[in-house]
Amino acid sequence: MRSLLVVVSLFAICGFSAHPPDRLGTLEIVIEPRFSGRALVLGNQLYRSSTGDSLYMDACRFYLCSVQLKGKNGVFAEKESYHLVDAEEPASQIIVLKNVPAGRYQSLCFQVGTDSLTNIAGAMGGDLDPTRGMYWAWNTGYINVKMEGRSNSCPTRQHAFEFHIGGYMPPHQTVRNIELPLKNAVLRNNRTTIVRINADLSQFFSRVSLTQTHSVMIPSRTAVQLADYFKAVFSVHP
Repeated sequence: MRSLLVVVSLFAICGFSAHPPDRLGTLEIVIEPRFSGRALVLGNQLYRSSTGDSLYMDACRFYLCSVQLKGKNGVFAEKESYHLVDAEEPASQIIVLKNVPAGRYQSLCFQVGTDSLTNIAGAMGGDLDPTRGMYWAWNTGYINVKMEGRSNSCPTRQHAFEFHIGGYMPPHQTVRNIELPLKNAVLRNNRTTIVRINADLSQFFSRVSLTQTHSVMIPSRTAVQLADYFKAVFSVHP
């Protein structure tokens, strides 16, 4: 009888600690490229920065990796978390996290860029495929952020600007950690919760004078500074 009670007790403990399969939800993260609060339009939309530069955006891509959710009950981390967000591809702007423990989460964390281990491993497939145009070489690694466009402020051929921000080796490391507070992120059983993240490029260009800075194509001190500026573009949509 005593051994039976022990078995029952152990079963009850295991059942309590295991996470029931119906206590899992889905989080859909929608990245919304913007400029001064408006949806970003590539190619033919003229924008004006707070520094006085008028510009057109022709391309905007960046890696969003190591996605995590933090809550009172712990941390949920996405496995194989590498996403290439492209302003030209709406499908790339949606990141779906499945089988997330239900509950309330206080913050969304991610990295802008690929970590050093990924760079050392060399070019891979999927969003890390070098044919996506975001890989330099083994010694310089991946481009974390790529922005291209035109502005009369640029003293370059065809007034073009090119910001290819990357670098994983000291002192030119450009991966940046982001943590955004979540107010209403409650995941419920077998349901999908949507969180919208603004990526407002005007926050980047408000810190850059295109007359002075208009071409970054290799890991450098300037690339490190621009990576710091790019952190400011992210916010949770109200």
